[in-house]
Amino acid sequence: MTKWIIKCEVCGVTRILDVGFNLFEFEKLYLYCRQCGENTPHKVLGVEDKTERV
Repeated sequence: MTKWIIKCEVCGVTRILDVGFNLFEFEKLYLYCRQCGENTPHKVLGVEDKTERV
């Protein structure tokens, strides 16, 4: 699975979404935002860095 960094376009909260498909193929994602309390458009910012620190 890939961990994507997404940002709510309404309130600006950034979070990680772990899904098994390429989110860059979508123009907008409508997901539930806990801060806004409703489904809002989200922008894909990129993929979380996969390097692990020891």
